[in-house]
Amino acid sequence: MRILLVKMSSMGDIFHTFPAISDIKQHYPDAEIDWVVEDSFSEIVDWHPGVRKVIPIHLRRWVKARNKKNWQEFKDWRKALRSTAYDYIIDVQGLLKSAIVAKCAKGNGVDGYAKTSAREPITHWFYKHHHIVDKDQHAVERTRQLVGKTLGYIPTPKLNFGINQNFVQVVKNPRKLIFIIGTSWVTKLWATREWQALTTIALNAGFSVEIIWGSAEEQAIADQIIEFCPQATRPEQRLSITTIAEKLVEAAGVIGLDTGFSHLAGALETPTIALYGATSPVKVGLIGEHTQNLQLVDTLECMPCHKRHCKWLPENSTDTPACMSGIKAEAVWQALQQKLSAQIFSTPSHNDSTQN
Repeated sequence: MRILLVKMSSMGDIFHTFPAISDIKQHYPDAEIDWVVEDSFSEIVDWHPGVRKVIPIHLRRWVKARNKKNWQEFKDWRKALRSTAYDYIIDVQGLLKSAIVAKCAKGNGVDGYAKTSAREPITHWFYKHHHIVDKDQHAVERTRQLVGKTLGYIPTPKLNFGINQNFVQVVKNPRKLIFIIGTSWVTKLWATREWQALTTIALNAGFSVEIIWGSAEEQAIADQIIEFCPQATRPEQRLSITTIAEKLVEAAGVIGLDTGFSHLAGALETPTIALYGATSPVKVGLIGEHTQNLQLVDTLECMPCHKRHCKWLPENSTDTPACMSGIKAEAVWQALQQKLSAQIFSTPSHNDSTQN
């Protein structure tokens, strides 16, 4: 059985798809699974042993610069894709762009979400087979159910992200914490003073703290934290995704924001706390007993706004919005301690599907 999955981005969405891959291999061990993904995420997809072939696509670049050269690249890519015939082609992303890409493949039509289940209802016109999946579920479960309905099985309750075996050589450090301070939106950032307070608490409790950064702005925040807490450290250079994954596996626990690396920590089964304010964790937050999505206890009326800029702050402000600044370091530390304690008294197992 040859299966093609189409989910091109983002990083968090890639990790959300891994349990569905594990499900397929559990029910059909001989299935050959190929995956179309944006080139920048090819490295991640290749971590799952159930994926036979990663098919990189440069859709973002092609769309951004619609010239003759990129059009020819796309046609060559489509020709190469159609050199393989698939028994099942599944658009697990459910967007217009992914539906169009799925239609480029050779096979017996495309499977996807029904009109009432899709994120972009127009996509159902591109599918030969439509499947009703509850839109109110977490993205991980929606993907698992879509694939299960396509291939004729019911997913088991337990989750298996299936990527830990790539990092068995990494030795766990029970006294090391990783802080992921960066994210794509200003409204998702946590106040630097709270990071400083949290780092102080962690260091005083006997933990070491390493701060992961990925841009000049994030490096500057990391330096402010380290200036306040000189015992904390950060990498000198920007790290590869694989190197960051190794650090997340090594760590006893992780504190992060609404970003792909927090999802990676959760997928690697490291106790992880992710902070949410402007965005909602209900459908796309971290999942599993070893994770917690932390928000203000007394939510604001404007939460979640899903906006890149807070309407209560001046235009172009880089200040932390109230939905994030209201989360205090002490509460984050208590949440992490609960997860670390639970990890100590639990035996190693796959994640289950309970969202915290």
